[in-house]
Amino acid sequence: MKADLKFYEQKEKVIIAGLAKYGRQSGIFSFMRLISFVCSVVLIIWGYAGHMPVLYYAGAAVFILFVVLCIIHGGIIEKVNYLNELSKVNVSYIARINGDFSGLRNIAVKGLKRAEDIGLAKNRLYGREFDEPDHAYCADLDLFGKKSLFSLLNVSETSFGRRKFAESLLRPHVSGITVEDLKAKQEAVAELCSRPDFLMDYQATARLGKMTRDPKILLDFAKNGSKTKTAANVLAILGCAIWLCVPVALIASPDHGTASIPVCLIVNLIIWVIGRNFNDGYIKACEGMPMQVKTMLKLYALLEKSGFENELLRTLVRGDEKSKGAYGSLKELDSVLRLAALRSQPLFAFILNLIIPLDYIISFLMGNWAVKCGRELPYYIDSLAELESLMCAAQTGLVLPESSFPEFVESDDASENAYFEGENIVHPLLDHINAVSNSVTIDKDIAIITGSNMSGKTTLIRTVGVCTVLAMTGGMVPASRLRLGRMRIMSSMRIVDSLEENMSTFKAELLRISGIVSAAGENRPLLFLIDEIFRGTNSDDRTEGALTVLKKLSRPYICGLMTTHDYAMIDKTEESFGNIRYYHFSETYTDTGITFDYKLTSGISRQSNAKYLMKLVGIE
Repeated sequence: MKADLKFYEQKEKVIIAGLAKYGRQSGIFSFMRLISFVCSVVLIIWGYAGHMPVLYYAGAAVFILFVVLCIIHGGIIEKVNYLNELSKVNVSYIARINGDFSGLRNIAVKGLKRAEDIGLAKNRLYGREFDEPDHAYCADLDLFGKKSLFSLLNVSETSFGRRKFAESLLRPHVSGITVEDLKAKQEAVAELCSRPDFLMDYQATARLGKMTRDPKILLDFAKNGSKTKTAANVLAILGCAIWLCVPVALIASPDHGTASIPVCLIVNLIIWVIGRNFNDGYIKACEGMPMQVKTMLKLYALLEKSGFENELLRTLVRGDEKSKGAYGSLKELDSVLRLAALRSQPLFAFILNLIIPLDYIISFLMGNWAVKCGRELPYYIDSLAELESLMCAAQTGLVLPESSFPEFVESDDASENAYFEGENIVHPLLDHINAVSNSVTIDKDIAIITGSNMSGKTTLIRTVGVCTVLAMTGGMVPASRLRLGRMRIMSSMRIVDSLEENMSTFKAELLRISGIVSAAGENRPLLFLIDEIFRGTNSDDRTEGALTVLKKLSRPYICGLMTTHDYAMIDKTEESFGNIRYYHFSETYTDTGITFDYKLTSGISRQSNAKYLMKLVGIE
């Protein structure tokens, strides 16, 4: 599959035209609102001053027109806001296709003025809160950061969707995952790749809802909410039934029956005051969840209308057959929250509760919802998170020049899964236009890669790691073809010292390598990626240490790649190892500089360009 830049460029033209259209309409309706409001006020004042009732009615009619215009104008403003967000989403796709990470950052902070908001927006783009310094490969494979897999592929706009996608990158090899599970995800991703308009609609809708934080209040209430107490229900019934006294009093005593109305108001006031102990928890919960519920309802409405054909996507949208379904459940809760919105103003809330026991009614409905539907809410949120993670997995096919779905080894045998065969694999974070692809195969063996500085060794092993991670998310990979096993991934590449922990670079590397060696004893498929092993010690120790590590990693359920400049070690591996393949990168020297072709070739390279590079920078 290939990215379709023209689709998004054409889409942007349509969005701009829509914004221009609705912008004009908004200006017209704004002017009409002003005129109708002024006219209604003038007519009412004129009618009052001139004792002309007909002007009262005319003013009232014009005021009704003003209200209608406000409603229509509100709808137009919503469309403008939606198109503005859709434009940001669309331009983000264009930036991803062009490999423009600065453009992605500019879109993320567009319209923000406060330094705090700008910082939060950047962090959401980079996914830095998910970074794990001690992770097996997180830093080495650039999962998070300014120019990272997360910033390139993440299109989830909810906090739980972002977390789910981050987890899929950090822990792709879930214990027990089957080939059938991965194929089911691939089929879902394939349908999502064919629906770019839907993906953008979903993302723009989520952006409008600002679901950047977990719906904690909603989840807590769904988990712990209970029905209202019997005493509260009795008081609510009393608050409603008390008004039956009014017609009875009017019939019994027409002249004094109206006195029963203040009595009813006082009784409801007392009931309201008493109800503070019963209702406060429900009312406070209502105040903390309307926007998030409304947004999730819109997202599920969009999903319901999507008409997905894939069974996994349909299951995530509709849920269990026994459940009410996410849309129905959230719709019911949204209706209660709309009722609760009537009491958003303290004075209005006071007046309403004098007339009817509104707080009791709201609490009763909220309690019933919590008992009937609340236990299913975490599942609905998890389903949205899984859907958004699959949407992120689909991005490889939508924004990269070439991609394909990987094939997986069908066997569950550990040794069969120590396998990676990639044709024309390329690193997704490189310049999409100039990136050079390579092909590599490792089958229960170890690939040692040699070559001079800057020739492409480290990039190649990172590419293998990234392709493996992306494959295990169920998404497409930047390759013309890839076949691999379900392997755990571990790496030792970017090694840094730590003054706080009194740890040298060499000790830090020893700990990383030790972790890989320990994992080798677990009898589980493992892919290791090691860059310049033991670079922090002398040549003799480096050679002997590397040979020891290679012996421990020479197992039928392990495969891996190692880069090195240690030719003494290579000479010894040629003599004593039968499971090692040799690859190299080479370069061409001219009077003006070095030219790299970045093409992986079989064999060993003993070239070195260190002296040449030092000469170029003036060190001779």
